[in-house]
Amino acid sequence: MACPFSVTSRQAVCEALTHRDLGVRPAHEPVPPALLATPAHPIFASLVRMRDDGVQPELKAAIGAALDSFSEDDIRQTTIKVAQQLATRLSTAEQLTRFNYSLPICLLAEMLGVAVRQRDALVDEVMDFVRCIAPGGSTQQMISGAQAAGKLQIRMQQADGPLFLRLSLQIGDRSLAEANAIGLFFQACEGTAGLLGQTLLLMSHRSESAEYLISEVLRQTPPIHTTRRFALRDTQLDGQALVKGQCVTIPLKTAEESFAFGYGVHQCPGSHWAKTIALAGIDYLSALNFDPSLLSYFRWRISQNAHVPEFYTAKEHNNDCGDF
Repeated sequence: MACPFSVTSRQAVCEALTHRDLGVRPAHEPVPPALLATPAHPIFASLVRMRDDGVQPELKAAIGAALDSFSEDDIRQTTIKVAQQLATRLSTAEQLTRFNYSLPICLLAEMLGVAVRQRDALVDEVMDFVRCIAPGGSTQQMISGAQAAGKLQIRMQQADGPLFLRLSLQIGDRSLAEANAIGLFFQACEGTAGLLGQTLLLMSHRSESAEYLISEVLRQTPPIHTTRRFALRDTQLDGQALVKGQCVTIPLKTAEESFAFGYGVHQCPGSHWAKTIALAGIDYLSALNFDPSLLSYFRWRISQNAHVPEFYTAKEHNNDCGDF
């Protein structure tokens, strides 16, 4: 869906992200038509990220409480454990790209209670699901993502890890906890992979600490760089008229400020998780002493709202190398 209306200033971004007349979905289309009557339909409808109803604040608070019940050290130690399972060495750029996407997904899988032997398939399912939830997916991507949603739902029906148990306890409804556990995969996948990849690129030509460079990525080039809102009724934004149903593109980086984890009622509740996973992942990769030439060639992920470098092995020099 095209969004011809956009805002640019910090004030307008804050207004848009807290505007009572703007929602995360069009009023007439709470679920994308391509997902109706598919396994993705009930999951999408249950995601706290896709709701603006009276349930949203309480559900958001419950998810936040479950995430906040784990310490930074819990997250870091589990990330290192998962990183060791994913890679004892990296010999190709493609393996590095896969590691960056897999680490946040498999960290959540570990804490939600998905068996190690299932995680390679799980990563593929999450990647397919993300494509059908994020804006701009093709017809085939929507179909593949809807099928993946059904597989993810079955996995979450069997989940019994500490994070899932705390989600269920806080939310008080297992099916709603299952859907929002899947939502955590969606929220973490591209954003954390982008944070890892962009920080590695900065580290290749800057000497500051990984922690500082992570903060620089979030401040200068947030991995999730735009979001959208829809006018729920005729209204005004930034002094201009909006008609019901009109879409608004909102940058998460302005000249004055970065909103890397959003702002307002839909601000990401897992910002500390993303930063801790990225830092632990980079520390682990640094200890592997992987060849820095693996960073030489990359493409930006094809996405309307994510800024994720995907590293690849060039057979010969060409003009397809990413510009960072």
